[in-house]
Amino acid sequence: MQYNKNTILLILFICFFSHGYTQENNEKPIEDQQFKNVENLFENKNYEYVEQFFKERNYDKVIDILGKKEVDSELSMREYYLLARSYGRIGQYSNGYSLAIQMFKKSSIKKDTANLVISYNLIAENLTDLSKVRDGIRVCEEAAPFFRVQDSLEFQKLCFKCGVLYYYNGDYENAYETYNKITRKEYRKLPLFTGNYGIVLMGLKKWDEAIVNFKNALKYKYDSNDVKEINITLSNIGLAYIKQKKWKEAKIFLDSSHRSFTEESQIRGHKTLNENYFLLYKGQKKIDTALEYLQRINDWNEEIFREKINEKMYSLENSNEREYILKKKVKVIDGELITLQKQKLWGAVILLFIILILLSIVFIFAYNRIRIAHENVLTEQKLLRSQMTPHFIFNSLSVLQGMILNNEENKAVRYLSKFSKLLRLILESSREKLVYIQEELEALQNYVDLQSMGSKNKFKYTLELDDNILDIGVLIPPMLIQPFVENAIIHGFKNNIEKPEISIKISFKENKLICLIKDNGVGIDNEETKPMNNKKSLATKITSERLKIISKEFKVPSGVLIQNRKVFNEKGTQVTLTLPYKIDQND
Repeated sequence: MQYNKNTILLILFICFFSHGYTQENNEKPIEDQQFKNVENLFENKNYEYVEQFFKERNYDKVIDILGKKEVDSELSMREYYLLARSYGRIGQYSNGYSLAIQMFKKSSIKKDTANLVISYNLIAENLTDLSKVRDGIRVCEEAAPFFRVQDSLEFQKLCFKCGVLYYYNGDYENAYETYNKITRKEYRKLPLFTGNYGIVLMGLKKWDEAIVNFKNALKYKYDSNDVKEINITLSNIGLAYIKQKKWKEAKIFLDSSHRSFTEESQIRGHKTLNENYFLLYKGQKKIDTALEYLQRINDWNEEIFREKINEKMYSLENSNEREYILKKKVKVIDGELITLQKQKLWGAVILLFIILILLSIVFIFAYNRIRIAHENVLTEQKLLRSQMTPHFIFNSLSVLQGMILNNEENKAVRYLSKFSKLLRLILESSREKLVYIQEELEALQNYVDLQSMGSKNKFKYTLELDDNILDIGVLIPPMLIQPFVENAIIHGFKNNIEKPEISIKISFKENKLICLIKDNGVGIDNEETKPMNNKKSLATKITSERLKIISKEFKVPSGVLIQNRKVFNEKGTQVTLTLPYKIDQND
């Protein structure tokens, strides 16, 4: 006898229910219940060790244990605190903030004032780490009425965060007053207090007092063998001496800070030290050395930018994993409720089967829609970041500074005008899905002019545009052409090319919008450009992904082809872009 797939599934369901629910009270088999008891005993044992893991700074273990418990049952207030702090300690501030908000809501409902003030502390801490200064200040000001006399210690802990937030907001007087509310002697001896208090005093230009506090923090760290952030304290002392124009003393402390860096030192510490070196040499009118440190600052800014992206991606992956586990829990609970409420076995099986089919269909449609939208947003973000990197902005500012230092006032004014216009055009176009091709070419012209003004090796730029394109009013997605022009300027003309030239030709034939970009540089396959191939391929990949998405939406062909002009017995690189477009019907 042959059975189809649905019949087999039905038989399996019947076997399961008849085996698992043999008694009228629907009790589970004894073996299964014993196994569950052993499993619960093991998990409860883990919960007992959570406090110990937290004290030992084994935060991943705390997250693993309490993360599972969060799915299976409700966390206690203490467990919310431990889980939120553990996320914050490993740099997942968004998850820490989310849990702090949950703790705040639950303690508010239960009118648990003690845990309410603790949750305020957690919220302010994570907002500080997320650099959400205004939100953090709002929380600090809202929290004040909830603290009672017996909450004075928690209030003083909050003052640590609030003082830093006021400092970041440039409100040095409020920061100073907030830190003076910390009266507990043990707290005022901590390097966290003396270090932050010293920074606040520098904001108020009280250099000598700031140096005293920094040195107290330094002594405490040496005495307690806590050398992790000694480099930052030494750098801050150097900065205080720079503000007083005591160059010799400043150089001693900055050099000491440089020597104290370890592999575990934070990237921002490196950036801050280089900024202080820049101020030192700028103050001494040693312009060449100052510019070297300015370039190092640019490099560290790029490292910080990459670190932030990695943190956000890691946090997003972790959030998706938690969301998946919670969805799984919801499905399990739904299945148990349906099972417990069934009156007839056949009716329950059929109902469950129909619900699963409907949920699957809805889930598939919803998932595909969300996935496409998510890919689109990520691709847009990657593209914009790849086009306007901090490196380009800082390089432009460096060029502008050089012009000012060389008393090239007229040239600096022209450069600044074009730079501000380019930023405005890019910000405006980034909010639009489509722009007129004339606007895109205007932004491109400003970008090329900036690069030409800042380059020692001047290059020629030509643009040829078919007349019929302007007549029909063509709209294209913004910032598709610029990455390839940037590659030509930065990588193609890396060496001193004789009479460097970039030409762009845009034509509209057979319902295709073609953009041909040529340069006479070293060529895409040249040995000297190979170290940059990863960056080029990344820009090409991002543009290709974006072209595919937009092409499907507009229902027009698009693509990108990069060739070495050697195949045409010419020198340089040729890029052929088939651009997606729309015709403005109102034009």
